[in-house]
Amino acid sequence: MVCVPYAGGGASAFWDWPDLLGDSVELWSAVLPGRERRFGEPAVTEAALIAAPLAEAIRAEIPKPLVLFGHSMGGLLAFDVARRLGDQVEHLFVSAAKAPHLAFGGEPHLLDDDGLLDWMTTLGGVPADLLAHREMLGLLLPTLRADLTVCAGFHGVRDVIDVPITAFSGTDDPLATVADVAAWQHHTVAGFDLVVRPGGHFYLKDDPAAVTSALRSATAREGVQ
Repeated sequence: MVCVPYAGGGASAFWDWPDLLGDSVELWSAVLPGRERRFGEPAVTEAALIAAPLAEAIRAEIPKPLVLFGHSMGGLLAFDVARRLGDQVEHLFVSAAKAPHLAFGGEPHLLDDDGLLDWMTTLGGVPADLLAHREMLGLLLPTLRADLTVCAGFHGVRDVIDVPITAFSGTDDPLATVADVAAWQHHTVAGFDLVVRPGGHFYLKDDPAAVTSALRSATAREGVQ
């Protein structure tokens, strides 16, 4: 399983998942430009500049059976990667992400720094201990803004893939409603499931075990493991 993080997030968002997924799943986490060990690289604003090299790295390093998971921006990028990899991907899991043909909404990437920080804090995407470190936040905001520009760039994409999609939604997500997430059904010809969990945009932080359990069940049904 290759996991792709949300806007402003990194591979560390999935560090607790290996124990939850069990020994039958080998977890890989994408480290994107502008964060963690790639902090010195500028974040990019075009999905293709992330998805194309990520797809190439997966093709070179990770054998079948392969599934992809992405949360929020990560869901959109995972979809782009799945489109590029074709039948190498057995299943795509998207989480808290509007279907790509829908407008991202609100244009948060155009907000000033204070407005952008308020927007992300309202969604629950800024850890409380980080809010006290304004200098660190100032270093992270350009990457967050670039990521949100990537999200906005998907508006109108109507590609359809021959890969099953399971979409996860939080009941109280103000950014990607259940209906927004359910619209992923229009982007696959290989089967679609919707899993609704209690919580907001970062519902998976509240009960990661429930999410990883649903992932294990879905992959087992498809015979991936």
